[in-house]
Amino acid sequence: MGALEVIDTRTLTVADEVAHKWQGILDLIARLVNVPAALIMKVEPPQIKVFLSSQSAGNPYEEHELAPLGTGLYCETVMAKRAPLLVPNALTDRDWCENPDIKLGMISYMGLPLVWPNDHVFGTICVLDKQENAYSTTFLQLLQQFRGIVETDLKQIYETQRRSFEDAALRADEAERVRREFIQLRAGEQRALAALQESERRWHFALEGAGDGVWDWDLPKDTVFYSKRCIELLGLPPERAVHRFGEWQQYIHPEDLAAAMAAIDTCLQSPAATFASEHRFRVQGKWEWLLVRGMVVGRNALGQPLRMIGTCSNITLRKQAQVDLLALNEHLEERVAERSAELQKAMEQIAITEKMASLGRLVAGIAHELNTPVGNAVLTSSTLVEWIGQLERQAASKQLTHSALDDFLHQGKAACELIERNATRASNLIASFKQIAVDQSTQQRRAFELHQAVHDVVAALGPSLRRARIELQLDVAPGIAMDSYPGHIEQIIANLAANSITHAFAGKDEERRVRLSASASEDEVELVYEDNGCGIDPAIQPHVFEPFYTTRLGQGSNGLGLSIVHNIAQAVLKGSIHLDSAPGQGVRFSFRLPRRLA
Repeated sequence: MGALEVIDTRTLTVADEVAHKWQGILDLIARLVNVPAALIMKVEPPQIKVFLSSQSAGNPYEEHELAPLGTGLYCETVMAKRAPLLVPNALTDRDWCENPDIKLGMISYMGLPLVWPNDHVFGTICVLDKQENAYSTTFLQLLQQFRGIVETDLKQIYETQRRSFEDAALRADEAERVRREFIQLRAGEQRALAALQESERRWHFALEGAGDGVWDWDLPKDTVFYSKRCIELLGLPPERAVHRFGEWQQYIHPEDLAAAMAAIDTCLQSPAATFASEHRFRVQGKWEWLLVRGMVVGRNALGQPLRMIGTCSNITLRKQAQVDLLALNEHLEERVAERSAELQKAMEQIAITEKMASLGRLVAGIAHELNTPVGNAVLTSSTLVEWIGQLERQAASKQLTHSALDDFLHQGKAACELIERNATRASNLIASFKQIAVDQSTQQRRAFELHQAVHDVVAALGPSLRRARIELQLDVAPGIAMDSYPGHIEQIIANLAANSITHAFAGKDEERRVRLSASASEDEVELVYEDNGCGIDPAIQPHVFEPFYTTRLGQGSNGLGLSIVHNIAQAVLKGSIHLDSAPGQGVRFSFRLPRRLA
């Protein structure tokens, strides 16, 4: 029976250094693909195990976690079909809407099978996401590259075990040869007893050694005995088994000779020591990598070494595999760097496109908002000019009556009031537009207590919040001193409160709450505004800070409130703003502001 037929892949283990490399691969995948979970799964019927799990934020899968097979897992289909599987959104896919990973919030999946060289399934390598994700072709190619690395390691593990089986068979052959020699020596003359004892010791050592060939060095005689297998490995003349030690040295690669001899010398001088040396050896005109091990087994009364025995193994394939793996890793790093640069360039282009689109929406919004009041004012003023012309003509023809004058005065007053209202509205809109640019000259920078500034604006907002039946919870401790623009901080709070009153509680009559809190470190303040309203759809969250973006177009909302908040926080207060929200879960605006502006 061949080695391929007797190897049970279920008994093969992955070395710690290989698992550590795989862990690094998973962590890199999770960062590049920007997902919470990247896994290597191993099938262990009747279960499947999380063999390795990326160390990434939001990953719900624990290493060594087990799950039963036959429950509709994504990975079961990948292993059964031995083909890639892509599920962009399991919630909208009838085939996957009830799979167990949805309970963990993982609704998208991309995975590939991992297979041993004998075509047995090891498991899968996969990524999962908590949001819909179609995974680009680039990410699939990246995952395939990593799968190639993992399967190369599986092949090396498998080949090591296969060679171990072959080595065991060769050692058994060597043992059988020694056994026959032992029987022949027993039937021979007494003078063969010493040689028989030496052969017996070689036989025991051959059974215990880990290499392919056995050598025995008699230091006083300066002779080295090589087993048949060792002669084959070293490419020595097959007609004699005994050689001088110096003959062995001349075949070692010049660059490796000093290190090999130093290892042997150290072993000879150290009691109970062993040595292992990897070096190149010229075999039949070409360089082969050998692993040579040895130990001193006999010393005289003065402790001087008399005899050293050892083994040698051909490790050329392993060395070549290491070189190939290093080359593959270097190529992979170059590919990853190239892909990262391409992605960065694409993201920059997208950002430029988004900025231009936002500018277009801003100009269109300004034109739309100003068109109505300015149009009304122009129309009314032209009508008023026409009325005045009629009045002048009546006066010139002496047909102006008292009642006509009264009508003109009444209608003219109404027209002037209409012009004034529309001009006022246009003026207010222009003031709001100026807030988008955040004119700092209209506000005063000064030292102030955040607690007092918040209480001032809350007192002003109280009637509006009470009319909207909104409970305000305040958690801002005294003693948080700042050197900044208190008026702008008050405007941020006022705009957020107005946003909650207008948008947050549509259809919600009970437990309307707004919470305002603050905490401080040595250098910055975190100001948090929260409500328990209807939340914001993830699809529109990227646009909420854009000017004129509103979900209540034509219902009294001009879409400037949150844009002003965003510009004040970043441009004036030199801080940052972050939005957290989900439908039905309310909103949370968190601001990180420097306590003292530079």
